[in-house]
Amino acid sequence: MIPYGKPFFSPDSLNLTAEGGVTFFQYLKKFSLFREREMLILSPNIHFYYDESDLKDVKTFILLRRLNLIKDLNAFLETLSILLPSGVNFVGCFSDNKTLKWNGFVSNITNKITSILDLKTDNLLDKDEVSSLLKKYGFELVDMTEMNELILFYSKTVSGSEQVK
Repeated sequence: MIPYGKPFFSPDSLNLTAEGGVTFFQYLKKFSLFREREMLILSPNIHFYYDESDLKDVKTFILLRRLNLIKDLNAFLETLSILLPSGVNFVGCFSDNKTLKWNGFVSNITNKITSILDLKTDNLLDKDEVSSLLKKYGFELVDMTEMNELILFYSKTVSGSEQVK
């Protein structure tokens, strides 16, 4: 809990608010994840290469890019599960195709046309599919919450012997 009268501010929170929006900041605050000192925020705008040694001390890994926009989501989650140590907080988001306001058929067609025109990937995902993928790759789902038309999730890595496949 943040003491009354003291502002909650850090360079990480400023970066997160600027790139991930207030929604991410509020979600992380809900679970007191900003108290972790070894936090890595992976921005969709800045590209870095991280290897296993860079990630060995990470306690919270925050992915600001929507899962829908990751070209090979299975490969990404598998690699992440190999590189991150057990017990790491993994937080991210995605757009749930079931929460779209239009008729599902029209939404699917519109999303596919938009993806082709924009030359980007926009995979249709839902809560059940993301939950299943996280479990498949060794992440235990702690929470999944809809906020401002995004689904934010909080999961933890599970060691190989604890994984349920």
